[in-house]
Amino acid sequence: MVERRGNWHGWRDVFASRSARPAPRILADDPRLASVPKSVARSLAIFQLGESGGGTVIAQARNSKLRDIDEHYADAMELFVAEEHRHAELLACCVRALRGELIRTNWTAKLFVFGRRLIGLRLKVMVLLAAEVVGICYYHLLSAQLPKSGMKTLLQEIVEDEKAHLKFHCCFLRTQARNDVRRAIFLIAWRALMFAAAVVVLVDHRKALRDLAIPASVAWKRWMVYSRTAENLVIRVERRAVGMLAIR
Repeated sequence: MVERRGNWHGWRDVFASRSARPAPRILADDPRLASVPKSVARSLAIFQLGESGGGTVIAQARNSKLRDIDEHYADAMELFVAEEHRHAELLACCVRALRGELIRTNWTAKLFVFGRRLIGLRLKVMVLLAAEVVGICYYHLLSAQLPKSGMKTLLQEIVEDEKAHLKFHCCFLRTQARNDVRRAIFLIAWRALMFAAAVVVLVDHRKALRDLAIPASVAWKRWMVYSRTAENLVIRVERRAVGMLAIR
């Protein structure tokens, strides 16, 4: 029964246990950050905007009549959104430390918000999952290019959080893909969504990738690897997928 229902109280406890963590220190005048290109601040500002939303999915989780979720899932979703908001605050610190400016709107964020607002909790969670895949890979690629600093530590922490988020969303989607037909529908929708998300991010963050000497092909390959990892977790190819989550 716990496996079938997703162990939502366990996820709730995981997120709750991390809710009071202190933020890593980022010094605005850290000389080690002086060499970071200005385009990185703009790029992080876009991600910061994307991490700031998610409130409507909480209400939808609480009101959903879908099988295999309960009030513990809604509680876990609320704590997940709170953790995303914490990420937004941390990314805002990064932007300011790089002497960049926060933004109020961006076409990439609008696309993800539009996707989340489409009908159905299942599709909303799938869009959130795509954002996690993109975030895991991008934050890791970015942190690998940064000098040792509070910002590097912060981004690495966010990467580990996002890996847990990926597993959380895959756990939900797995409960909704209970037969071959639903799994096939998921695969078609997921691959199309992930392809579109990767293209959008490559276009919108091309300057930061270029300035950090990160080839677009490297980012693309990493996104596709994690996309397949998420896919395998949903369709229950778990041993291989869990191992792939350790990829750096």
